[in-house]
Amino acid sequence: MNDITRLQAEIAEKQAALAELEAEVLDLRSRLDEFQTRYDRVVGPVNTRLEAVRAAIAELERQRWLRESHPLGDYRPLESDWQPPPDYVPVEEQFRRTWQVPRDNPTQPDVRDSSRPRLNDENLTEGERHLKRLYRQLARRFHPDLVADPAERTHRTELMARINEAYSARDLATLLMLAEQPDAGGPAEPLAALQLQELRQINAQLRRRITDLQFERTNLIHSDLMQFMLEDKLAKSRGHDLLAEIAAQLEQEYAEAMRRLEELRYQ
Repeated sequence: MNDITRLQAEIAEKQAALAELEAEVLDLRSRLDEFQTRYDRVVGPVNTRLEAVRAAIAELERQRWLRESHPLGDYRPLESDWQPPPDYVPVEEQFRRTWQVPRDNPTQPDVRDSSRPRLNDENLTEGERHLKRLYRQLARRFHPDLVADPAERTHRTELMARINEAYSARDLATLLMLAEQPDAGGPAEPLAALQLQELRQINAQLRRRITDLQFERTNLIHSDLMQFMLEDKLAKSRGHDLLAEIAAQLEQEYAEAMRRLEELRYQ
């Protein structure tokens, strides 16, 4: 079994494992989302009301503490002693300088045009010059117009398409790999090397995707929400509605908090 056949078999196995893993993670997400929706519907509203009342209580208690600490009203909020450095530029000014510089201003570069391709060799970096030299060398070696045999022209046409694609993508690794291929084998040999490289990339991508999904699956299974959902399921098997009981408990706390709020409002 050659390297290409072996990689194709590995990729097929990984694709099957990935499909199974994706289905499992999707099911876990769906079940957790459904439970979260039910929690938000049953518990969420009363919890939101309770938090609002607690925040109001905290503010009134703070105001009362200020009055008691400063009976004559002679108090003021603490002031920060932070001073900006001499070269400090506010975020708003940084944004204005970056994105709102007029195009006709010769003193500031237009960052929005920084992604445009450079059109002449004088502006190319050393890496870009190297990329361009490799591309020209490969074009001289493998251009289909340089041969008369129809079969070889077909191979070279496909190979040049790959070379052009790699050059457009600034894929230096692929161009270097093609440049290292011997001329004696003809263009079919570089095509096999390209296929092998692509299969290796696909195999690596599948491996990373599987690892990421395994990590996500583990996190979902051991999440607090999953444990809560399992507790709710266990309570149901015993004839209890855990979310309804939590909501009822929060309603009692809300009633007590409202009484405390009324006391503070009239003190």
